[in-house]
Formats: sequence, C-alpha cells, structure tokens
Amino acid sequence: MEDDDLVCLCFRVSQRKLVNYMARERPRVASQLSECLGAGTGCQWCVPFLRRLHAQWERGERPDLPVSPEEYARRRTRYRATGTREPIAGPAGEEYDRPSPAVNDHAPKPVRIPLTQLARGQRAVVDCSELTGLPEGERCLLHAMGLHDQCQVRVCSAGSTCIVQIESTRLGISSEVARRILVTPIEGTDGAP
Repeated sequence: MEDDDLVCLCFRVSQRKLVNYMARERPRVASQLSECLGAGTGCQWCVPFLRRLHAQWERGERPDLPVSPEEYARRRTRYRATGTREPIAGPAGEEYDRPSPAVNDHAPKPVRIPLTQLARGQRAVVDCSELTGLPEGERCLLHAMGLHDQCQVRVCSAGSTCIVQIESTRLGISSEVARRILVTPIEGTDGAP
C-alpha cells in the first residue's frame, strides 16, 4: 500500500494518518489506533491490519501493508458478504490476517434499520460500518461521544432531534444524521424516558 491508501475503509483512515498518529501519540497497544478517527470500529475488517501496522511500528520498522488497495478492497467486500477472511501473506510468507470462523449461511441476517425508525424506549445495537456518507468530522464526533460500532442505544425521544442514551450518556442527534445510522433492534422495550 502507498501512504495515502485507506486502511480503514469504513471511516476513510489512510495508512499515512495511522503512521502519523503512532509517531505522535505512541500507542501502547494496537487497540488504541481506534482513537485515530475511529479506525477499526466499523466493520472490523481492518483490525488485523491495524495490529500488523502497530507491531511493525513497535519493532522500529516502517509500517506498511504488502497488498494493493484494489486487492484489499476486494477482500473486504468478500469479508462483508460472507464473514470470512482470506489470509494475506506478508513479505516473508507469514499470514497476518487470520481467518475468522465461517458464518452459518442459513442463519437469518439481522434486520438493520435507520435509527429514526425506532420508537421511544426501544433499544438497538449500532452498526457504524455504513457511516461512510457522513463527513469525517461528524463520524469522529459521534465516535468520541460514545456512538461506536456494536454499542447499545436506547431511544429517549424520537422526532426532529433523536435523543438516545448510551450507557449513562444521552446524545441529541439530528434526524438527518440519525437516518444514516443503521441499527439492529433488540426485542422488548422498557418505555422509560
């Protein structure tokens, strides 16, 4: 990959941004790379690659991924469709993208709907992997406020401003942004404000 090629396709985080983040912030563990514009918090495809870049950086090597951007995007598309990973070999032949367990193709896929379609008191799990249409600043702000992939939300108020609760924090989200946030409803509502 080249420096300006994207590693996190969900949040459009380039290899250059990740390398600069590591040089500036000196993350102790790879998971701290999520603080770089939400990298790795969307569909999870790039997580093994983030680990690889962090390990290279820790060893004092120049962080780089030995795959073309086209191949990387193609494999991510397959991963999103099937839930399985195709290993990518590093320069010495080692595989660094470990395969994940195969997805049961017969299992029903969860229904994802826009956040605006939830009723007051209804709970859901957030899918941030589809937020690519939002400007980078809005994605980062939502992530910083606690709205990240697979977090649970409860709708406190629906309407032109959607008010949701994430753990003990309440957020007001415009209906325009809330329409772009896909969620999987959780059965049952508590009806509490």
